[in-house]
Amino acid sequence: MNRKYFSASLLLILLLLVMPFSLGGCSKDSPKRAVKKELNLIKELDESTIKAFVSYEDMMSSHSSSSDVGIETTEAVKRFFQNFDYKIKSSSVEDKKATVHVEITNLDTRALAKDICLALVKKGTGSGSSENMTLNSYFALLGDVLSENTYDLVTTEADIKLLKTEDGWLIQNTDQLEDDLVSGFITYLKDPYLVTPEEIINVVMEGLKEKSPDQWKSYLNMHDIFATYSKDYEKVDHALAEQLSKCISYKILSVQEDQAEKSATATLSITSLDMERVLKHYQDLLIHYAATSKSLRASSSELADETAALLAQALTENTDTTDTEVTIHFTNNGSSWEIQLNEDFTNALLGNAGAAIQAFQNGSVDVSDSVSDTEQ
Repeated sequence: MNRKYFSASLLLILLLLVMPFSLGGCSKDSPKRAVKKELNLIKELDESTIKAFVSYEDMMSSHSSSSDVGIETTEAVKRFFQNFDYKIKSSSVEDKKATVHVEITNLDTRALAKDICLALVKKGTGSGSSENMTLNSYFALLGDVLSENTYDLVTTEADIKLLKTEDGWLIQNTDQLEDDLVSGFITYLKDPYLVTPEEIINVVMEGLKEKSPDQWKSYLNMHDIFATYSKDYEKVDHALAEQLSKCISYKILSVQEDQAEKSATATLSITSLDMERVLKHYQDLLIHYAATSKSLRASSSELADETAALLAQALTENTDTTDTEVTIHFTNNGSSWEIQLNEDFTNALLGNAGAAIQAFQNGSVDVSDSVSDTEQ
């Protein structure tokens, strides 16, 4: 298993929330009126306005269509702006140019951005791929994060530039203005160091701790994971999955981050079932079975089924755990930290399975050989 979570591409659709703002407010009276007209549109968001905000160009770039703008999108945008407010503090006019200084109040978008990024990491620990999410599923995730958390209100400042045209004062749209209107949300989402490696590994491991047996089978793609070649392999897979759902825990021992090298490592101890004890118990069960008359009459398929049943028994009866130390590597791609989960990580999840299997092979007794011995 080699998994990467929290890729920068996972954040692109979330930026649809903030990228489409193209304030075209125009007033013949004053720059202040032009600004008030546009900011009031945000305060009084309705479904048609939200759909207009999600522009055709942005949806094309995300391979979506206008029909993809569903209730998940509109509800998420409403939640994002439900506390939006503003105050015009001052304005200045010089020839055909004007600047309106405003205070914008909204939720703490830095905290929200971090929670969204961590939610994406957690989603990556599931059985599905977050890279296959649709426009609406990304906004549904945003809506879920907003509904599950409470954020402080933060007031930021913005200078809105206007230009006088024949039709009146026209707001000059800029990248800075788009970011100001959402209280710096764009900047925070683009911060490659917003979420730390320690926060990421915590989310990954907590997500694993919460998995049910069926989720573990999906996560590890279990399909006769021990190669029993028995029709009853599912019982073995399920017994292992049940052990994982009961035993998995962890402790972070150290985290080292080198921003200059855009790399980081985390050393942690993973607690899981003691696979060596499981296989030792399995070996004892095999030896006992080999000494029975039933084993003498068994066909090859019956032997496979019986040994699979004994392995499932050894797993089910296990109560021992073991700690395996593993080092997790991260790379920063300029947008976020990516966690690299390789075979060493999987080995630790499986209770140091590599060493356990080696010990089993060194001391195991082949059932067919044992049967032959009993015949002599």
